[in-house]
Amino acid sequence: MAEYTSADNEISIDKESGMAGLKVVDMNMVEPERKTPPRASWILISEKTVGSQNLALGVNETEPGSMVPEHIHETEEEVMFFLEGQGKFITADKEIDLRPGICVYNPPGAKHQIVNTGTTKLKFIWVYAPQLKSHRL
Repeated sequence: MAEYTSADNEISIDKESGMAGLKVVDMNMVEPERKTPPRASWILISEKTVGSQNLALGVNETEPGSMVPEHIHETEEEVMFFLEGQGKFITADKEIDLRPGICVYNPPGAKHQIVNTGTTKLKFIWVYAPQLKSHRL
């Protein structure tokens, strides 16, 4: 049977590989980080939550009319897979329409912003590799 965990549970690390063992995270057991402008981010997979060393994964929900402000990740690749809602992914030279099923790869060093242009929450899965410093112990 799979083990369910949250950020508060102890993490078991395999001494040989230095990696965490199999973990299953129930998003309903994870407290989201609430941010301004209005949005929430659930960090599901990271060194802090399950002991992962090379990546982090989570879910973001951005409220209608809100945004993920322009920012940059100097050394991290980021992938976003959009599940619900409508929006725009904005870079210095592009505006990409977002809708369910769209997947965006953003390379290290590329400024970007995500704007919810719809009337419902914009929900997406994000992955960072390597994970952000804030995701580490």
